[in-house]
Amino acid sequence: MIFNYIYTTFLTILYTLVMSFALGSYLKEHKKNYLLITLYFLLLILNGLLVTMSETFKTFASDYNRQFMVNPIIETLYYLAIFAIALKLINELLEEKIKYHQYGIYIVFALWLIVVPFFSNSALKVWLYYFPSQAVTIYMGIYLLKHYHKIEQSIVWRNYAKWLGLLALIFGIAIVSEDTFVIFFRDIYHANMLKIHNRNVSEDIFHISLCMVAIKYFLFNYETNSVNQIIPPSLDIVNIDVDEENAARTYEESFYFDKFVATYGITQREAEILDLLIKRKHNQEIANQLYLSLGTVKTHTHNIFIKLQIERRSDVCEVWEEFKKNGKNK
Repeated sequence: MIFNYIYTTFLTILYTLVMSFALGSYLKEHKKNYLLITLYFLLLILNGLLVTMSETFKTFASDYNRQFMVNPIIETLYYLAIFAIALKLINELLEEKIKYHQYGIYIVFALWLIVVPFFSNSALKVWLYYFPSQAVTIYMGIYLLKHYHKIEQSIVWRNYAKWLGLLALIFGIAIVSEDTFVIFFRDIYHANMLKIHNRNVSEDIFHISLCMVAIKYFLFNYETNSVNQIIPPSLDIVNIDVDEENAARTYEESFYFDKFVATYGITQREAEILDLLIKRKHNQEIANQLYLSLGTVKTHTHNIFIKLQIERRSDVCEVWEEFKKNGKNK
């Protein structure tokens, strides 16, 4: 009992820590990814509380397990939400839109979770109910490992995607193995006696590993932002030996550029492209300089046009010059 209390408290604190990091980053930067991470770990916390209650209170466990065998609506909503959030996060990380076949997988997944509860009560029914979520975890791991090299942001992002893919693949297989053993050899599904182990240790270790990756990311992101606040990103470090007048002009440009980016909600990648648009670079020149595909540059340029509410490339410089002029007047 004491060990179970310490263990569940540790998991709750860890999930809450990551959720707090993500929520704080979302409130500061308003990036959709951070909101998705917040919701993901919030769902883990709520599900963990249900599992803990089923382990602690026999009456609750009995009612909860019987309800699960008849209509597992709570578990179904949980898995559908977790799958949707994870799928969206992966595609955001790869800078891709959700594919049609992924929509198809999600629909089949949802229908499966709805249909299986109508089967007669048995260990096979429970195994068939849980298996699709584990198969989806394995699928996401394989998908990340297959496509992580396409990430154009940086080698750091590619490493994060690679590690997430490995974790999902390895622990997806481990979760299937543990569930198969527990469901068929430890759980009891007789009509007059129902005993179900709701906790999967492999799944807990998987989520702990995700927490470690998330904490490392948020700490790295915090340090990077701190450095960027001290040294503006548009400052040319190589030419640090310029005279004082040019240095002052560079800092001034950087100051207004940072305010411009923040005012219009420009992302980091869009800011890099915006800087080159202001310098009147063509799409191919931008793609070559930033090591991006031409399609990626066009997509980000289109997003910049939308945020600046303009339609032509020449308007970018006009909006920028007007912004600087108003700032200097103030």
